Amino acid sequence: MVAASLSLAKDGTRAAIEKVCEAAARYSDFESALRPLREAVAPYDTVGPDYRSPSLGARRPSRLHAIEELPVALGMVVMARGDFRHAVLGAVNYGRDCDSIATMAGAVTGALGSPVPEEWAKTVAEASRLDLWEPAATLTAVTREIFARDVARRRAHEEAFARLGGPECSG
Repeated sequence: MVAASLSLAKDGTRAAIEKVCEAAARYSDFESALRPLREAVAPYDTVGPDYRSPSLGARRPSRLHAIEELPVALGMVVMARGDFRHAVLGAVNYGRDCDSIATMAGAVTGALGSPVPEEWAKTVAEASRLDLWEPAATLTAVTREIFARDVARRRAHEEAFARLGGPECSG
């Protein structure tokens, strides 16, 4: 995940991801990683040390800087070795824009296969009075349907192309 992010990120964002993830790799518990991750991202951060009083250049596009949330979220994933619970707890305890950082860290670890703790999902569903499972099931079904249609369309395209070229194009 980090390699893919680094291959796409540019300038300050790329440098921030690299430095934060290098720092994160040295830790396996979020308590000891919090300060080093903040120190690693600080040179690239436009908000500055006082999150409630951002600098004038805060969140403006820059080739030298980065918005800290993505690098720190990826750092939490690295520190947690892909574990959902550990990455999210680390992100929440980071402070600053921790809800965004935790959301990204949770999404990445979830996509990598680390499950949301059952008791967390149950508590959130009860407190919010939402069915968290039905939308996920619907999205999964839609994704599978789209994938199946894409595969069928691609195969039809390949078959049509092979028929155009004669026998030497098939096979």
